[in-house]
Amino acid sequence: MTLWKRKSLSCFVTAVLGASLLSIIDQSTAFVPLSHTQPLRDVRKKTPVTNAFLPSKALGNTMRTNRKCFNGYASSVLSQRNAGSVISDAQLDELSSQDYVVIRDFIPNDLVAALRNDVSRLRNNGKFKVARIGQDYTNNLNEDIRVAETCFIGPSKLQDCKDDGRSRLYQILEDLRADLSGNSKFDVVAEDTGELKLAAPALDSKLSEQLYAYYPEGGFYRRHCDAIVGSASVLRAYSLLLYLNEDWNTDDGGELRLHFDSGRDFLPDGEVPNYIDVPPHGGTLVLFKSDKIPHEVLDTKSSRLAVVGWYNRPMTVSDIDSISTESDKTRTIMLLASATLITAGLASILL
Repeated sequence: MTLWKRKSLSCFVTAVLGASLLSIIDQSTAFVPLSHTQPLRDVRKKTPVTNAFLPSKALGNTMRTNRKCFNGYASSVLSQRNAGSVISDAQLDELSSQDYVVIRDFIPNDLVAALRNDVSRLRNNGKFKVARIGQDYTNNLNEDIRVAETCFIGPSKLQDCKDDGRSRLYQILEDLRADLSGNSKFDVVAEDTGELKLAAPALDSKLSEQLYAYYPEGGFYRRHCDAIVGSASVLRAYSLLLYLNEDWNTDDGGELRLHFDSGRDFLPDGEVPNYIDVPPHGGTLVLFKSDKIPHEVLDTKSSRLAVVGWYNRPMTVSDIDSISTESDKTRTIMLLASATLITAGLASILL
């Protein structure tokens, strides 16, 4: 065997090892944040939900390069907006300025119906599990905090139950990730000097998390945050919820409540509740920054269906040091190793 062939084979094996390791890790439960019991409050601030825009058409190609890298946030990596853009500049501005955006009719009605049918089929096939809270070995059932069923989905999952509607969903969510990843609209810039303090996070497609969430009558999820310092969930940059309900009305309950007080899992003593409730109309997308918006699912009086997901930034050495549990650290190190193997192997082959 020639030297060139041996080198190519070695590089290929390296990439395959990385992909295999990632596949093994991918079978484990995705990050699920730990929360605390929070009784529902009757006081509701009647703040109207953000005016929605329809998903934009192609926004054209723009390429951003040569941006500094701060604490693992990207940027010498290219970030491209392509013809598959699914969110408008106005919606991105809204997300940047208020940390969340609500978009009605984000996906068409036929896809909402197809995904709803997919949920029903997967539940009938026993693919849904009772939802738990926590992460890794702390993951446990606590019906004082959450009553729901979930089914983890993603391009590499449910290979024995493939679905065309779900494949369409994956492409839309990947286009959304590409729109958000490293987008300069989310850069943190010093007001006095105009200098870049923190670049918008690049989002690693291999670390994206997606699941179906089914809330039966009487289901709920008490107030919590998605990104928790000291756990692997700190990698989460953006959270999304895409409703799949049909013919929802106000008596059905199950709204997503977004909180804007200064607390995390609880309303601080002495503060007045400040929040909005987003009705679960099918096709509505709620997108928010994972570390900024505490939220909860209000008690349901009818079944509630949704796609839930998180876009994660790449891992850094400092992330591994900050993770509090050995179980989280092990999983994070394995993810970092697999990504490195894939990158090294493919780079050697292509260069």
